[in-house]
Amino acid sequence: MQKLRAVAVAVVATLIVSASASAQEMRNFDNSWFWGFKSGINTFSAPGHGNTSTVDLGVDWLITRTKGGLYASGNQSVFSRDVDVIDPASNTGQRTVRVNDLRRITFAAVAFPKHFGGITPYAGIGYTIAVLGDVRVFVDSTNTFPNNAFLDKIESQRSRGAVMGMAGIQIQTKRAAIFAQETMLPSNSNFLFPSVLSFFEFGVRYNFGSSIDRE
Repeated sequence: MQKLRAVAVAVVATLIVSASASAQEMRNFDNSWFWGFKSGINTFSAPGHGNTSTVDLGVDWLITRTKGGLYASGNQSVFSRDVDVIDPASNTGQRTVRVNDLRRITFAAVAFPKHFGGITPYAGIGYTIAVLGDVRVFVDSTNTFPNNAFLDKIESQRSRGAVMGMAGIQIQTKRAAIFAQETMLPSNSNFLFPSVLSFFEFGVRYNFGSSIDRE
């Protein structure tokens, strides 16, 4: 996964150099409606099983003005990971559960402080709703089954809402653009993955037209 990130950064750096003289492309950025597709890496810690990374896929929408805009996205991370969860009713004091997949919906306000030719760095703050997929609960080492209180606890920790922060860069070439961005969610002890969640994403966006009425 680290190699994938390094390749993505190298590609973005190369395109930055080639796009640095494209100031005229801002007419295809300001006051526009972008639709995009993205892929990336989701990094988090699974309690009892260390740090891990998974593939993340998604679509997004970006509505721009000159200095700011609105952002929305939907994502799916595909994985199967084991997590150790404290269970006082278990003879071992904990129990392993297997978690499959993660879905996210994100809404954010973004700012574009300065354009550098066809290159636009941006940052945003917003809110993310994250929901885990199926969760399988295992018996413990003495074949003791979980009680209803534990099952209710697991169900309540399958989802969370959180304030998120993001930073990225978009490189414009006529109506098409490429981008790379990092999104961070703070840790939360009431989520099955309680660590900070980090999402490094890169993809393409296309300008489908003006986001304002032109007379």
